[in-house]
Amino acid sequence: MPEVRRILPALRDQAAEDSPSPTGDIHVVSNHNRWSRIVFDFKDVSGDAWCELNFQIAWHQEEETRAVHDFASVGIDFLTGDGSSIDFAYVPGLSRTQIDPHSYYIAGPAYYDRSSDHSHSSQVKLNFFVPAPAQHLTVAIRSWRNSHPFTISDLEIHQIVQQRTAVQDQIVPASRRTWWDLSTTPRWQSYGIVPGHPLVVRGQLINENSESDGALARVLFRDEKGEELAPPYEGVSSSPAIGTFIDIPIHRQARRFTLELTPPSQAATVELGFQVQRDESLISLVTPLEVSIGDDLLLENILGEDNPSPLSFVEEVCGRLRCLPSSETFKMRASLVDQFIDPETLGSLFTFHDGLRAVQHGEAPTIVDRTLVLCGLEPWPIPEAIEWTEDPYRSPAWRLEFQSLSWLLDLATRPELGGYVRAADLAISWTQSNPWGQPRDTLSTYPLSMAVRAEVLLHLLALGATSKSAKDIKRQQKLFAEIIRYAFALSEIVSQNIFSPSIIQLRTACTLLAISRATRRFPLASYWKSVALTQLRSGFDQLIGHEGSSIEQSLHHRLEIVSIGLLLVHSLKDMPETSEFREHLNARLKDSLKIIVGITDPAGMLPALGDTLRGYHHASWLRRLISNYGRSLLSDPKLTEELSYPTGPRMFVSEGDGIVAFRDYERKPHWSYLCASFGEQRHENGHFNCSSFVYTARGIRWITDPGGSGLHDSGSTRQYLTSSKAHNIAIPDGRDQSSGFGWIEARASLNNANIMRIGTNVYGPGYEHGRTIICLDNLDAIAIFDRFRSSGDSISFDGILHFEENVAVALANPGLALGFRNKSRLRIIPHVMTGQYSGMGIDNGRNDRPGSLQGFVSHPLGGLQPANVLTYKFSGSGDVCGGMILTINEHGLRRIMDLMAEQKIRELLI
Repeated sequence: MPEVRRILPALRDQAAEDSPSPTGDIHVVSNHNRWSRIVFDFKDVSGDAWCELNFQIAWHQEEETRAVHDFASVGIDFLTGDGSSIDFAYVPGLSRTQIDPHSYYIAGPAYYDRSSDHSHSSQVKLNFFVPAPAQHLTVAIRSWRNSHPFTISDLEIHQIVQQRTAVQDQIVPASRRTWWDLSTTPRWQSYGIVPGHPLVVRGQLINENSESDGALARVLFRDEKGEELAPPYEGVSSSPAIGTFIDIPIHRQARRFTLELTPPSQAATVELGFQVQRDESLISLVTPLEVSIGDDLLLENILGEDNPSPLSFVEEVCGRLRCLPSSETFKMRASLVDQFIDPETLGSLFTFHDGLRAVQHGEAPTIVDRTLVLCGLEPWPIPEAIEWTEDPYRSPAWRLEFQSLSWLLDLATRPELGGYVRAADLAISWTQSNPWGQPRDTLSTYPLSMAVRAEVLLHLLALGATSKSAKDIKRQQKLFAEIIRYAFALSEIVSQNIFSPSIIQLRTACTLLAISRATRRFPLASYWKSVALTQLRSGFDQLIGHEGSSIEQSLHHRLEIVSIGLLLVHSLKDMPETSEFREHLNARLKDSLKIIVGITDPAGMLPALGDTLRGYHHASWLRRLISNYGRSLLSDPKLTEELSYPTGPRMFVSEGDGIVAFRDYERKPHWSYLCASFGEQRHENGHFNCSSFVYTARGIRWITDPGGSGLHDSGSTRQYLTSSKAHNIAIPDGRDQSSGFGWIEARASLNNANIMRIGTNVYGPGYEHGRTIICLDNLDAIAIFDRFRSSGDSISFDGILHFEENVAVALANPGLALGFRNKSRLRIIPHVMTGQYSGMGIDNGRNDRPGSLQGFVSHPLGGLQPANVLTYKFSGSGDVCGGMILTINEHGLRRIMDLMAEQKIRELLI
């Protein structure tokens, strides 16, 4: 075992109402929610390395909020050596939050071991990545949902002391992936200008030199024709050698800056070029930047009781923009917004979410025989009057789809149901029933629901844009005004990086781009377009690496990201200024597609590792996507080879993604497949499934992943589905997985079999873990072995195997379990290498308390359904290695046993 550093904190700050205990080691956090906290300093932590924070929490005997998943909060701020706070867009293991830079939520008492009910306390352990150049961090433990005070004690951080390995050096910290290393050649970004209003740009510079001359922001304003406007510019310096610039001095290791640019009267765009004065300077620009257009045009400062309707909102905006039409125009036009509606531009409308739905589902309608069919649920009769609080199936996914109004596009094409008029009236009814900030259904404010709804409004606007009917014109005015209000909201969500990096950020930015292109006459359209494009470039760079790998755990969502990317590339073809971005993005999308195709199983499905939405056939989705938007990528021979789906035994490995797949396929239904995931796993919205796997043998899906989706599940169901015990992994000494990653330690091929050993750090620095997968070429038999080493005197681990809901499982004797599906049978045999085997058990539908659910898989429509789960146990003294052999026939078992006798294999295992 490597040496582990133990770092103790210093108590830095304490809220007035929280006095320390007489012992000095126990700290009280009261129940004043959010603002009651204790803050500790940890110094001299190692950067670009994982750490484990652990402490003891004790709750009140009468605590009421026992089953909440966010009982309390751990807030973490990363600092340089001189105490300067560093802005990271994403830190593995933590969630970005507003009250603290990054947070981790502590689950309530019901989620811990039953023994904690008597002690009223438990140990909390969490892993997270410490990105360089952080050397110091503060930890704030904060009241959140607790009804009574709780105490914290024995707080400490553990980090492994060892030389960096080649594996570690290959890991690019995602939290720094889009930082710019500045040189004397400026790195440029361009933004649209709103006439008469400032452009405010906020960012941070990181200085890794002991001394620095600081950095420069070069400034170039251009007019509508792209011609450079001659300086001087207000508040901007100028020199013959450099041109116009703003000096940004750096006196510490990290410097936040704000540039408030006042554009000249003829300016349409501004270009900002960031650079240093000397190549020796080691300065990075933290990206993405945050931008805004001044307080006067912030959504919250425009909204008010005096302008509750969309039309009055736009009138208020026009007043602030000083773009009121002349009196002559007033006589000719029915409304102020008419001057901004351009039927010609709307005629070439391109939106993203309807395109995404088309490649995902084909032409499947949402309206059938006057009923609404959403999320695979039963048809729902569409009433004459809609209240916008409907929830007929108690389904969050159905509500999200219903409130997004996506189904109105199908309704608009059905004249017998009222067609465009009925669809537009329902859209307007929704806006009138949901005043801004007062939704009838809170799920309608979910950013993806907002993004889809905004594009639906765009389509309805386009459908009626050429009508001369007075009633249609009134509808157009209301629709357009609401679209503008949505653009304000989406631009602030996107430009402030609230959901960066995530698919939410990409999809909201795409909608903002669609709105900006459809409302080109509106004065903010150029600004919205520039914000959207800048954030899309940064967002894709954060989510997809240069070799096609992704930090997104869910393979389903990864395909969604690639689909959005190809739709985006297609939409930008008529924008020459985006050619470099399109080429840059296309290369990453092509490599990402190779990985997705390579791990798709012979039935055309991606393995349900991470969040997975049911009701999709991924191979059909891929065909539609490539046929409509990815034909240019087919010139890549490696992609076309994967798309040809070669027969016979095949292994596909993507180390950057942390995924390996084995298959045996002969274009017949009796194919076999195994896929294991060992990529980086993060706390926010992720599943703790590092080294988990799924297994199909001769057409029968035996070992499954419970799957689940954040759109369908919440509460204890969601907590279970993301927890490590809901996956096919091993748990040492009751220690669930935390954030971390896996890597390939060794690979071998022997006697028509493949062997791979995967190392992980997801159990913290107190354990060395490796999982070895042995599989025959035809996958008739596989073996899964785990090895744990610990500095403790004894160690044991529990292995977990989840079976499909239609598979029966029985214990034949202490050394044999059997799985049954129709006439097929799977034998499961324990095998010990080091230590001793300690038995098996079966769980099915155990739900005595929120923290101990077991024996479930996700239901296609949300929630859980019972299924068989086999657990097995091995124990030893400081070192234990054992696992299970799974085989469908005697010949496969003999081959696996022969392999286990080979010295080369034994060396890989132990």
